[in-house]
Formats: sequence, structure tokens, C-alpha cells
Amino acid sequence: MPAMPTLFKLRSFLTLLSAGLILFAFSSCRSYNLGHPGELAFESIYIAPVKNDSYAPQAQALVSSDIREAFIRDARVKVVTSEEAADVVLEVTLTEYKRSPGARSNVDTVQAFDFDITLESKVGLYDPISGKYLFENERIEARTNAYTENPYAGAGALNTQTYHIAERQALPNLSRSMAQRIADRVLSAW
Repeated sequence: MPAMPTLFKLRSFLTLLSAGLILFAFSSCRSYNLGHPGELAFESIYIAPVKNDSYAPQAQALVSSDIREAFIRDARVKVVTSEEAADVVLEVTLTEYKRSPGARSNVDTVQAFDFDITLESKVGLYDPISGKYLFENERIEARTNAYTENPYAGAGALNTQTYHIAERQALPNLSRSMAQRIADRVLSAW
């Protein structure tokens, strides 16, 4: 008979513990806010056409488009079409494009199956009203891989054209990564 009051006490304790945990969970979420908490010092941005001082083949148009898309998707600032209508101006110059072998063939160490591709840029955010930079010559880097090996191709199928195709296919990924990093830097609460 003494087991019954102990079972009742245990059940009561578990009920109170469960209710306490539920109350704690709901009260801890009361200050949650959707979105980014930082306030920006500007409401509109003009994105100047990207300059290309690197060897990235025609990357300026792709990176310009992806930067605009990143800001439009984020929607914290309005992207405008002229410098005069903007609170700030974003300037981006692609400075370096590097390709280095990542993985090599186990039968021919000169032949690479995978390349690590790096794109570097200098970014500046300019306030045309005050005539001052909010930040200038900030170095931003993006990386991706280009896989050139086709496991279904016969021996000797790898050639120079395969490298160029793989590199061309990796460029949009590299561009989107660069654009997102630039948007994150500009829109971060600094």
C-alpha cells in the first residue's frame, strides 16, 4: 500500500516539472524578433558597375547582377538606379582571380582533376552627401571548386576544353558567393 502515495507524488512532481518547462519555453521566446536587429545608417543604395582588374573572364557583369540580386532579396535597403537618388554608393573592383590545382591524378601528377578558384575584390561604400567613405578598399574573397574529372569517360578523355568548361560552370557559383559576402559586409551592423 505505501507504493500508491509515492506514485501519486512522483506523478504530481512530473506534472509540475512539465508545466514549469512549458512556461519557461514560452517566456524565453517573448523577446524574439524576426529579421536583422541592426539599424542601418542609410535607406537606399546605388550599386556602381563592377570594375574588373582581374583575369576573371567577363566576371564584372555577372558579379554586378548577383550583387543587385543579393540586395533586392535582402530588402533592408532600396536599390536605386542613380547615384543622385542614393544615400550610399557601393563600389566594387575585382582585383585577383586565382586557379590552383586541388586534386591531382594518381597516374599523372601534372594533371589536375579539381581546381580551387578564388576571386578577390576591393569594396568601398561611399556617402555622396558627406563625401566620405563609410569603408574603403575592404578586401573580400570568395572561393569555389571546379571539378574536371569525368569518372565515366575513358582514359585520356581529359583535355584543355574540359578545364575551360568546368571553370565556366563554376563562375556563377563564385559570383553568387562574392555577391552575398559583399551584401553581408554592407548590411552588417558596423
